[in-house]
Amino acid sequence: MRLHGQEISVVRRESGEEAAVRGFLQPLLKERTDPPAAVTPLGAVNEQRWLYIGPAGLKLDVGDRMRCGGMRLIVQEAMTVRFREEALYCRAVLRQEKEAAV
Repeated sequence: MRLHGQEISVVRRESGEEAAVRGFLQPLLKERTDPPAAVTPLGAVNEQRWLYIGPAGLKLDVGDRMRCGGMRLIVQEAMTVRFREEALYCRAVLRQEKEAAV
């Protein structure tokens, strides 16, 4: 992650604290029954939902926000993936943040 991860800014929902981490973001693949989506080398993707994989030490909560390369995302679900007692990485499903009404 340190070498190939993307710079991601995490803003905590509760405290508003901001932290910089390196991790991976990629659009989630769509189901065949979903409406049309962008076609990529990965297959059809939904650019509204994203998968985040990052360091195990980062504890994410629903509602936390992430910013990366102009995208603004909100955590929908998050978990720490473990093997036995060791935390391996953090995994989260994100959705694009809706624009605020002006």
